[in-house]
Amino acid sequence: MISVITPCKNIIAEGRESFFRKMMETLRAQSYQDFEHILIDSDSKDGTADLLLEYLKSGHITHLISEQDNNLHEALNKGLKIAKGEYIYVMNTDNYFSTDKFFEMSLDAIKKYGVDYTHGDRIIIKRDGSPSSVKKGDLRVAFYRMPFRYQTMLIKKEIYEQFVPFDEQFKIASDYKFMLKMILADKKGHYFPESLIYSLDGGITMDRQTCIKEVTQVLFECYGEKYGLSLDECEHIYCRTISPNLFSKILSNVKDKRILESLKYGYEHEKSS
Repeated sequence: MISVITPCKNIIAEGRESFFRKMMETLRAQSYQDFEHILIDSDSKDGTADLLLEYLKSGHITHLISEQDNNLHEALNKGLKIAKGEYIYVMNTDNYFSTDKFFEMSLDAIKKYGVDYTHGDRIIIKRDGSPSSVKKGDLRVAFYRMPFRYQTMLIKKEIYEQFVPFDEQFKIASDYKFMLKMILADKKGHYFPESLIYSLDGGITMDRQTCIKEVTQVLFECYGEKYGLSLDECEHIYCRTISPNLFSKILSNVKDKRILESLKYGYEHEKSS
């Protein structure tokens, strides 16, 4: 069984009701139907409670928790505590599937290739009506920015049990910290080179300064401190503003081949952001 966990807050006020209904529609259309759906609502006051109650009464939401939480990752931790599935899928209220075979193909790949998770690409729908864009998964960038699109990942629950709870000190970057810990523990994934999910642009990751601060801290905690890199140097790594001197230091200090190859790729192929 798969446990689908959806954190939410003020769906109506934020103009995401149509996306939420599309999410629920594409969930119900999945060819693989052995899943529970856990909704964690952060005590919404805008009519979202009535919307969720509608789906709870129809049986399309399995568990509904409605209480105040401090951030997205606290909500996810609540969902993980009650999840009964062997696999976990986190689905935001403004995501919906591009295929009705998402669960089926992901489970098949995990079993066929003996991996711990699957991932793919997602299509970003622009709020301003401009053309959509595709965000691709890429393990090569893992040690300086988010390598996978979280909404495209089906992950074994046992992996979560090893590396969660999510670190609730972070508003944005706790999922990235989880991914780095997973990769550093040599967990294996399978990549689908296709767009599996539609997502609305925006959200908490649009807070650029908080994103820089938190990702910098994650890089420092996960490997920077170990290899003698300062917080400031980790910020340059994330922002892709690595100087020749810092690159020389990375080559000298970093002993983990996976991290080193990723940072070399970023230095040689990516411009500053």
